[in-house]
Amino acid sequence: MTAKERVKIALSHREPDRVPIFEVAFDNKLASKILGKQVYIHNGASTYKKAIECNMLEREVRKEYIKEGALANVDLYTNLGYDIIAPSVTEFLAPVNCNFGIFGTNYIFDTKTKPIERNVWRISSTEGFWSLHKYSEESDTLSTIANSISEGGVTHFRKYIDYISSLDTNLNDWTRDGLDTMKIVLESEPVRNGELFVLGRAEICFPAFEPHLELFLETMITEPKLIDRYMEVTTEGVLTLLRAQLDMGVDGILGANDWCDNNGPFFSPSMFDRFFVPHMKRIVDECHKYGVPFIKHLDGNVTKLLPSLVNNVGIDGLHPNEPKAGMEIGNLKGEYGDKITLLGNLDCADLLVNGTQEMIVDAVKDIIKKASKGGGHIFSSSNSIHGGIPLRNVQTMIDAVKEFGEYPIR
Repeated sequence: MTAKERVKIALSHREPDRVPIFEVAFDNKLASKILGKQVYIHNGASTYKKAIECNMLEREVRKEYIKEGALANVDLYTNLGYDIIAPSVTEFLAPVNCNFGIFGTNYIFDTKTKPIERNVWRISSTEGFWSLHKYSEESDTLSTIANSISEGGVTHFRKYIDYISSLDTNLNDWTRDGLDTMKIVLESEPVRNGELFVLGRAEICFPAFEPHLELFLETMITEPKLIDRYMEVTTEGVLTLLRAQLDMGVDGILGANDWCDNNGPFFSPSMFDRFFVPHMKRIVDECHKYGVPFIKHLDGNVTKLLPSLVNNVGIDGLHPNEPKAGMEIGNLKGEYGDKITLLGNLDCADLLVNGTQEMIVDAVKDIIKKASKGGGHIFSSSNSIHGGIPLRNVQTMIDAVKEFGEYPIR
């Protein structure tokens, strides 16, 4: 089978020739070692750093960087034998609040980027919105350390919502440049030959990685109608980007935003149903109109939200099912395996970092035994391939899936 055929069959809860393999993100340093040159793969912190630096230069620099990153992403995933790729269409843009690729067209507007000190940048707009971003070389992380909303409080948040509400949701230069990522991937030879199943990106604009997260959660209680306005206007912008990707011919959509930790969600299930489910459902319904699946990435313990995600939102898959957060894949298969496809579950926090090759193989076999029979399972780590994972362990995992994930499962 081609990768595209393999994934489609697995998502339809039937058994392909073997269990498909996927990673939502891959460390740049490891990717550069594999490809033998410096590359910036989508979703890495150093990728965001490079994107910020490119955004300070002329547009053609940014466009060339987008092209190089898209092609490197395809090279890496085909080199390693993955079946699915999920390039991000917005991480190269210049938003005031850099939320790791999670925003819509009207969430992005003309800004200026200024270096404050080494590895610290201020992104600002003439309307008075700004954010500070800091990159740590030691941990390879990029954080938004402050922004005008976290400093200005709910008054400034209201001003921000008023402003983005005044913008139209048409594609602009920044979003067109970002969509070049998807266009380049879709036009690449491996994808045209069916060697990769391509996931586009679309997600509600929950500010999970922003310094005003606490303010946002408080406002859900104190001014719920303000949150309603925010969710409505940002989702409209997301739908524009979503439709553009669906029209390009992506095979599916990945929603990659987090609102759970190992203990559970940041809010109650009733709050989730009240504020977020209607907007997630609009995104998922749009995917289904085009006949493509929606896969939800959600770290942490998702147990309390799963009934709504499955029955009310209508997701088709769940990633990454972290075992350390209590997401036991055998139990999930028994309860939800006939409704959604399960992705992930191999521990990347400890096992892939410190485990022996024998331990990794045993864990792969155990997950396949619990989750793969009957289809509806796609293998990946419990989050991503980060810089602390030795390359030999990555290859051990992939080789073990291909050996023990052949159908029928032994």
